[in-house]
Amino acid sequence: MYARQFCVVVAIAILAMAMGCARSGRSAPGLSSFDEIATARITNHGWLDVNVYASRSGSRQRLGTVTGQNSVVFELPRNFIEARGLRIVIDAIGSTQTYQTDVIPAGPGQQIDVVVQQSLAMSHYSVGSP
Repeated sequence: MYARQFCVVVAIAILAMAMGCARSGRSAPGLSSFDEIATARITNHGWLDVNVYASRSGSRQRLGTVTGQNSVVFELPRNFIEARGLRIVIDAIGSTQTYQTDVIPAGPGQQIDVVVQQSLAMSHYSVGSP
């Protein structure tokens, strides 16, 4: 008798734990906006490949490379977004030309679009939603 009651209690406990650990696969409605990522889409209209950096307060982190005549989307480092002010730095490989945006107060869920021109001084950027 006690063994049967014990088995029922254990089965109910296991079922309760399994239900508590299960996930529906949907986002919880109360997620913070900081759970979203910010991105930078770099469109290179030039012929030279460019290295792309995120810069903030004198430190910079390399995001990657965009080859000539291509476009790439990079995920921005979370600590740069939380600081609420970063710059995107474009450094042309094989050239002394560089382009640097103004300080951008991009937040989570936003996308910075940078269009790199053949003459880097003619490059421009915008901030919006992806």
